[in-house]
Amino acid sequence: MTSMKRLLLLLALVGAVAQAQDKEPVEEAYIAGVPVSVYYLMPSFADGMVYFYSRVPAQGKLNICAIDHTLRFLDKNGQELQAEDNQGVSKVRIDTVWFLRSYDYFYRMYPLTADSGLAVKREVKILRDAKEGAYGMVSQTGAIREINKLYGDGVSVDINKNKKVHYEIIEELYLYKGGTVAAYNKKNLKKIFPALKPRIDDYFTTHKTLPHSLDQAQALIMEWSK
Repeated sequence: MTSMKRLLLLLALVGAVAQAQDKEPVEEAYIAGVPVSVYYLMPSFADGMVYFYSRVPAQGKLNICAIDHTLRFLDKNGQELQAEDNQGVSKVRIDTVWFLRSYDYFYRMYPLTADSGLAVKREVKILRDAKEGAYGMVSQTGAIREINKLYGDGVSVDINKNKKVHYEIIEELYLYKGGTVAAYNKKNLKKIFPALKPRIDDYFTTHKTLPHSLDQAQALIMEWSK
């Protein structure tokens, strides 16, 4: 490489670095005081299908609000609207992700068999009475649960950096079979996976509790199935 080519290459690299340093970080948009990535159960609106108990399915650009668990969709003009009849919804598919609706919540489904598996209920609660104290700690009347990330592609959130409101994310692990959601415990595991009863009993001879991480729970049930 000639000296001139080396010089041009060096100048191009310096210019690229300077340009990158000049760019300001993009601030995430907020809805109702929380980041968009937290406000919805899916990263963005996507093509999907809504399945009802008593009428034909409906198609559209869909998402689900993590605060009130209402189904949202975009009209032909891109305006966000809220579905009128959440009570009549049985399941929702958004892109390739399935949600089962039960007890006024949408549970994200993680199939392990043709009709059963693990489900995650995610709630976002606004802490309206929260007060920020020393070192950025947040307190509120009553205990604030630890934020645990269960989604493999979930968003890790630091509430101390929230510029709008304080909030907490609560994610709980459940079981499902067909259209029914059940508590994640030994009794229901044996009901939903009857062929695995001996393996489940063996597990509890040496363990007192089940893992509460989605990844660990999936791995454990798959291990029982071998």
